[in-house]
Amino acid sequence: MFFRKQLWRAVTVSFAVSVSSGALFVAPAQASADKEKKPKTAAAKVAKPAPRSAAKAAGKSPSPSSQRGKAASMAAAAVGGAAAVSTLKANAKPLPSDAESRLLGVIQQIERQQLDAALQAAAKLTADVPNFQAAQLVYADLLRFKTGKPGALAATTNAAAITPLLSSASGKPGGAPGEVLVKYSAPTAAGTTPTDTGAQDWQAQLHGLKDELKRRVHGASALPPVGSVPREFLQLAPNVQHALAIDASKSRLYLFTNEGGKLRLTADYYISVGKLGMGKKLEGDQRTPEGVYFIGRQIPGVKLPDFYGKGALTVNYPNDWDRSVGRSGDGIWLHGSPPDQFARLPEASDGCVVLANPDLISLMKTVDRQTPVLIRDKMQWVPQSEQAKSQTADTFAKAMNTWQQAWRSADQTTLTKLYAPEPIIENTAKPRLGEYFQFPDTALQDVSIYTWKDPKGEIRIVDLQVGGKRISKPLPVRQYWRRAGDRWEIFSEEIRG
Repeated sequence: MFFRKQLWRAVTVSFAVSVSSGALFVAPAQASADKEKKPKTAAAKVAKPAPRSAAKAAGKSPSPSSQRGKAASMAAAAVGGAAAVSTLKANAKPLPSDAESRLLGVIQQIERQQLDAALQAAAKLTADVPNFQAAQLVYADLLRFKTGKPGALAATTNAAAITPLLSSASGKPGGAPGEVLVKYSAPTAAGTTPTDTGAQDWQAQLHGLKDELKRRVHGASALPPVGSVPREFLQLAPNVQHALAIDASKSRLYLFTNEGGKLRLTADYYISVGKLGMGKKLEGDQRTPEGVYFIGRQIPGVKLPDFYGKGALTVNYPNDWDRSVGRSGDGIWLHGSPPDQFARLPEASDGCVVLANPDLISLMKTVDRQTPVLIRDKMQWVPQSEQAKSQTADTFAKAMNTWQQAWRSADQTTLTKLYAPEPIIENTAKPRLGEYFQFPDTALQDVSIYTWKDPKGEIRIVDLQVGGKRISKPLPVRQYWRRAGDRWEIFSEEIRG
């Protein structure tokens, strides 16, 4: 009776339970199949940035480990074979943003064969966050295990979907040590075959949940090396307070804080990307773009359909490089999850980057307009010390210096050589630059440089301000440079709004 009561608590929007047959059925959420249609009126008004968090107001940024909580560190240690142990505060009311930390804590307890504690923690988690499907899956398998049916359905094709999901670190049956393992088979109704569309949908949903669990555990145990940054962040000016890096292969978004020109990883979040993966090229291809982009507007959730959760951050896809090589589509956002889902499956959107609502809210309170957003299929990390050395040796630095000197001396011959003969994007900054550089003390300020390379070519994106003692308001400029043989040329230049 105890387990029946516990099982009933696990029944939520996304889960149906059949106790009499000993079967647990996981129903795919309908929202994940809905089209991500952007409302035309949603972006009409720029949302006022939310207030900074208390931690930020105090001049402190939370570390990734504190963001996930102690349970995340425990799970990371277990996956890596370490023996670090800590306990959750039993009497504290957990916040929704702690959901992943608590799930990782449950997994840690399973790895340590503390099944009673794991079951209690999973029951509490699913009661507090009933739309957390991955947690419901863990809870369902724990209930099956505790009721004496750990693998009864592994060899069947028409019964329930889930058999015990986690192998033990000590080598319990079910998989290699430390491996997250969810075994399942698609349910088959009377008169149908396992190859029917419905069964395939069930199978895909369960496969996605298994993948989500694996990625969450891996994300807790495989943070970037300390002191490393994405190679695309060549130089960030002090006025760039934060930077985002999205690694689709790990379903992870990394938040960096700029501290005196040095980037420090301060948080990381689970994310979902396009149904067909990465490398967006065309409108409606259900892929997430790769490149360096910038945050535009904040759109509060009250102005959006429920499908987008608690809000959205727009990004400037397609950027000038994308347009120059013929990539199309628009409306790529970082947004929240539907009410009936704590998070989306790893590949579930129509191209947007989707976060859990608590994580999206935290991000909206932290990042500013024009915050850089790097999106890659797989991140490339480099030590910041090496990054500085490579920047000094880069031939692009010489091109930038030549450009500045040519404007100062009004050397039109040199300027003509530095600009592409037929810029794909109309140049709107040249007349203003001529006005600003007429003063002898005019100089470049707050220069940020980002690099990007793909099969279409290699580029640099430069954000800078042109200012001086006689200039009351510096001129903000964004440039796109591309490598043309052994030299660099500007193919897009505009005044940033």
